[in-house]
Amino acid sequence: MPRFALLAPLCIAALLIACGGDDDDDTDSGTLDNTSPTAAAEASATPATAEDKPTEQAAPAGVTDEPVRFETSDGVAISGHLYSDAGPKRKVVVMAHEFPTDQTAWSEFAEKLAGVGIAALTFDFRGYGETGGEVDIAKIDLDVEAAARFIASRDYPEVYLFGASMGGTASIKVASRLDVAGLVTISSPHMIQGLDATTDIANVDEPKLFIAGSGDADGVFVTIIENFVALTPDPKESIIYEESAHGTELFGTESGAELEDALLSFLEAN
Repeated sequence: MPRFALLAPLCIAALLIACGGDDDDDTDSGTLDNTSPTAAAEASATPATAEDKPTEQAAPAGVTDEPVRFETSDGVAISGHLYSDAGPKRKVVVMAHEFPTDQTAWSEFAEKLAGVGIAALTFDFRGYGETGGEVDIAKIDLDVEAAARFIASRDYPEVYLFGASMGGTASIKVASRLDVAGLVTISSPHMIQGLDATTDIANVDEPKLFIAGSGDADGVFVTIIENFVALTPDPKESIIYEESAHGTELFGTESGAELEDALLSFLEAN
């Protein structure tokens, strides 16, 4: 069972202890027209191989899986998949994956969202999966921003950002500079390999939901959520599951169904 809480502020020392990775800044900006143990482990891991990826399953009836491609502001071509149904366009979720996986970590839930009328855009960061090329984590917020701008150009009026681990860190940065409908992070560090959202979190005014497992990295991500909640303005909420899984791995735990319900509830309420 999860614990729901708006957690109390912690001191800056705790913030620094919880964070991992490089402290380089990434300051690209724009508008949308329409070191923790886990972070350290992510920094030294290698991207998932084809053998590591889950077996693909057929999408639910009525759901379209459209391969898409769009370009970042620094010229990187990003590959993704847009899951949608034939209903009216309204809400769409941009799903940013964690390290060292790829967009397939989100695919099953993306299909479920599309099956209930909420479109979902998954994509591979530069250097991963279908996008390929060179990994450059310090710049993956540009990939999230390009995804948000691309899907807004498809006339979806409400764009949400969901990010797992480093994908959540990148999504925080983008939410601080674009007009989005809401933000969800799952097991996200403040910083990793030059990608730093420590100050950006204070500039996200949209509804926010921070999620982690209590046993992930011996509770480090609970501390990180406490810091996020302390630093960001309302509206905000957090959920801590009694699990040790990290990021989208939480979908495969005993709390997976509750996690899906919580994400759907967030989308319905905001």
